[in-house]
Amino acid sequence: MLTDDEHEAIRLAGELYTYIADKICGIGVTREADLAELRVKIHDIQHTIMAQVAAREHPDELRLMGEVVGWQAPGRVAGDGQA
Repeated sequence: MLTDDEHEAIRLAGELYTYIADKICGIGVTREADLAELRVKIHDIQHTIMAQVAAREHPDELRLMGEVVGWQAPGRVAGDGQA
């Protein structure tokens, strides 16, 4: 299960796409291609965040962002939802 912070990060990434599309990206002939490229990058960010769930479920095989396989920060229990 995603933590509240992970849900928020995914939501904010989506908002960033919308903000860039509405406020920064022009309306010329390259707009759709540029936005398609941006969508891929936003999805990459969102998928990276979602991978945290799998890493918490399989700490001996996968790693949380900023950590290594099998490593736990002091006071942290694998699967406790804390990153």
